[in-house]
Amino acid sequence: MFRLITVFIFIASVGSFASCTTRSVVHRGDAPVAISSSETSCQVVAESTQWQALWDMYRIYDADFSAHSFQANKTYNYQMEDRWMDWLINGTVGFLTTVTRHTVLLQECQQEVVIRTPEQIQKQVDDTIARHLQDIGTTRRNKQQPIFILKDGNSHQGRVTEVREDSIEIEVEVRPEGSESEDGDSAGTVDRIRLKSGDIIDGRVVDQDRTSMTILLKDPEGAPRKTISKSDIAQVQFGVPADEAAKRETKRISIHRDSIERIAIPDA
Repeated sequence: MFRLITVFIFIASVGSFASCTTRSVVHRGDAPVAISSSETSCQVVAESTQWQALWDMYRIYDADFSAHSFQANKTYNYQMEDRWMDWLINGTVGFLTTVTRHTVLLQECQQEVVIRTPEQIQKQVDDTIARHLQDIGTTRRNKQQPIFILKDGNSHQGRVTEVREDSIEIEVEVRPEGSESEDGDSAGTVDRIRLKSGDIIDGRVVDQDRTSMTILLKDPEGAPRKTISKSDIAQVQFGVPADEAAKRETKRISIHRDSIERIAIPDA
């Protein structure tokens, strides 16, 4: 009878050794670790041991990987298994004292992620908004449109044209090739004449009298100068920033909802 009880206890204890229990690992506090998904391919890069008591109910010593150099853009996985030395210790020492040992494997996986603190995320958002608001490559009207900040670090600013179930379509401004000045610099100012017909003429006003105004055209298609009757002029603006006067084209892009981290609305 005593032998049967002994065998029963031994089998129960050995079975408990192989069971999966709550476990913890130790790693450097300055190296946050991202756990990979179950479908990712992984390889073992380090191993350690974990000691537990009362048939794995309590941890005595955690697996320690603090000496391992974790990569910030990699994902990892932990796997506990029993090797022949673990079985030998668990079958002898574990049977007498309930103290067991297990091998913990650290696996590095083929799945890249980006780990950022809330402070880093907020700084990226602030920097992105500031960059768009100061961007001389877009008009003042475009600067008032929503800014879409993506998870991969890219961003777009433009007018929302369509909202779909899985994506958002926006219209963004692009500068056409060859729209910059000859020296490649869009800095400086131009004079703008807005006609009653709705046409806009940019350039430099070089002469005027009581009835007409002569402007040196910014983008002449023929004669570099043009004389306009003041009776045809609705408004004249002097010193308009050249980047606002530059021609703009628009294109529509589709942004998947899952790729959007945040949408910022600039102050009017």
